[in-house]
Amino acid sequence: MKRKTTAGIATLFLMSGIVPVAVAEEQIEEEASQEEEQAQEEEELIETLTLEDAIQYAMDENTSLLLLDYRLQHLQSQVNELNHDQRDLARDIEDLEDSMSDLRDKQRETGQNTFQTRYQIQQQIDQLEDTLEELEDAYKELTSNQVSFEYQQEEAEESTKLATTSTFMGIVMKEEQLSFLKKALETEQQRVKNAQKRYEIGVDSRNDFHTAQRELTRMKFEIEQLEREIENDVSAFALDIGIVYHPDLQLEPPSVEELTIIEQEIDTEELIENSYQMKQAKEALALAEYNQEQAYEDSDASSYEREQADLQVQIEKENINQLKMDLTNAIDELFLEAAQQYDAVMNARYELDYAEEDTYFLSRQWEVGLLPKAEYELAQLQVEQAQFEYDMAKYQYFLLAQQIESLKNGIIPTSTGNGGRNGFSL
Repeated sequence: MKRKTTAGIATLFLMSGIVPVAVAEEQIEEEASQEEEQAQEEEELIETLTLEDAIQYAMDENTSLLLLDYRLQHLQSQVNELNHDQRDLARDIEDLEDSMSDLRDKQRETGQNTFQTRYQIQQQIDQLEDTLEELEDAYKELTSNQVSFEYQQEEAEESTKLATTSTFMGIVMKEEQLSFLKKALETEQQRVKNAQKRYEIGVDSRNDFHTAQRELTRMKFEIEQLEREIENDVSAFALDIGIVYHPDLQLEPPSVEELTIIEQEIDTEELIENSYQMKQAKEALALAEYNQEQAYEDSDASSYEREQADLQVQIEKENINQLKMDLTNAIDELFLEAAQQYDAVMNARYELDYAEEDTYFLSRQWEVGLLPKAEYELAQLQVEQAQFEYDMAKYQYFLLAQQIESLKNGIIPTSTGNGGRNGFSL
């Protein structure tokens, strides 16, 4: 009876337009949750992505950097634990030495023979000292690994910035190419129409007309293919840096209007010494030299162990010598490439000026009827092509400038040796 009454009241509420308090609160919570989710989705949708924002997103989202950070924290915890064990062991040795001293005093005062007890304690001290030496060696190796890991982490962060810039600019350059192709398509479509008219009046052959049609079809296919490629690239890039992809996402090209020639402000030797490759190589040498010293101080070490320690030091020294040559060549090549690319930018600028100047005179001839419209439109397309090539040259130079900036921050791109993973091809 009660159930029927309750159901009847609920039905009465619904029929009369009155919503129970519990139902109303639930509806309010659902609406608020939906609004919050909608607001969050709207907030996460980025319409225009700048290079600076892309780098920041990449730094925040990079799982490799996060993993390196966790591994570094784990290594730090191991170092702390080992340091704690060393202190405990040193205190144990100190306590045993105090016991030895007390036994000597007791023997002198009472004449009681404590030799056997002192002998046992001395054996314990010897064992603990051996263990302490092993802990010290392990601590040295662990702290050396920690330093190398810190260099790797800093190197990975700088490499992430450079890799993100390279990917971002690669997409921007493809978009510029697509824009130029679409402009060229308009001119090609007009050329096909003109070829058709000339064919219909018998001026051009069927083959000329069909050739123009095939070129138009090829250009359309190239545009469609490039559009799909750009869409895939942007989608993958958005996923990599941890943002939501949508078809309207636009990449804003960085401003590269004012370009100056790049000069080497820091000498090559300082750049090499500041590089993460050299820092890690020297850390490896320091550890090898420590192990060599320990091998010669250890009376139990065999001649083979000392020989191996000597060879490891020589190997690390030779690695440093080889690395210096590789890094020197990489630095020289990078600055040479930057100088050559700057010349390419200037040449592209001159070609653009010439194309604009030629088009201006052709426009005057077209206006007075001395030049067919088709030839004038072709000249306009040549200006567009010159502008496109000039923009591409500037973007290439911008990428080289970013590489040189990373060079100052310790990243030297090489194709061999330890720096092979840092190479960025343009």
